[in-house]
Amino acid sequence: MIGLVDIGGTKCLASVTGDRGLPGTPLVRPTPTGGDPGGFLSEMLDSVRGESVLEAIAVATPGPFDRERATLLNPPGLSEAWHGLDLRATLGRHFGCPVFAENDANCAALAEARFGAGRGFPTVAYYTVSTGIGAGVVRDGELVIARHDTEAGHQVLWPAHLGGPECHCGGHGCLEALASGNAIRKRFGVAPEELDDPSAWAEIGRWLGLAVVNTVALLDCDVVVFGGGVVKAWERFDQELRRTVRESLFLQPPPEIRRAELGDDRNVWGAMTLVRGLAPPATLVQ
Repeated sequence: MIGLVDIGGTKCLASVTGDRGLPGTPLVRPTPTGGDPGGFLSEMLDSVRGESVLEAIAVATPGPFDRERATLLNPPGLSEAWHGLDLRATLGRHFGCPVFAENDANCAALAEARFGAGRGFPTVAYYTVSTGIGAGVVRDGELVIARHDTEAGHQVLWPAHLGGPECHCGGHGCLEALASGNAIRKRFGVAPEELDDPSAWAEIGRWLGLAVVNTVALLDCDVVVFGGGVVKAWERFDQELRRTVRESLFLQPPPEIRRAELGDDRNVWGAMTLVRGLAPPATLVQ
């Protein structure tokens, strides 16, 4: 049995693999801003594992983090209580098993590429548009990892000298400062699920469309998949996103643009595949 954890800016999710080796029903709780995050995650895993012994734990974590040490560094979407959390020391000691960590957007990208909307495409770019914005790239079924993690959420689309809004990373005009859940709250004064202004959603679609154009220019990817909480409003910005791609991409053919197919537990599906290679379950094959 493998323990699976997804650490998010607003909620955390824990699950374990069941008899078929697939993730079971997840336990979801709000992400605490203080206290003992390591103890919080251990308690969640204890709740879902029952009396079973864990062989390993796979954690989908926001960046930046230290992959080799399975340690969070200073993820801007989490409070300082989480900064420097050594997952291997805390969870590994509590459960007596190895602990693996991977960027949450990479985990989601891997899950969608193998099991979801990117299935069958050679090069898949995935964007998670949620509290923040992350991205991952999968080529021929394997994650593409370079010097550090992909930070496509911090590509600059509206530079500071042109008045782009400040981003919590320290820059200005990042995609995350323009189209994420936090950006929507800050720029339009309401949560994404409460935003009812068509012009605001059209603007969000344009920023995401420009991100697709930049992604294709660099990767020449076959498909770009969008997931995350903000994408629940897909119908509100999809048309403007696609229009922006058509009008702004000239030298390469547009990629397939798809909404993610897997549920909110896609991150743990991706984390699971990093520990144990699994064929796509029949229930996910369309």
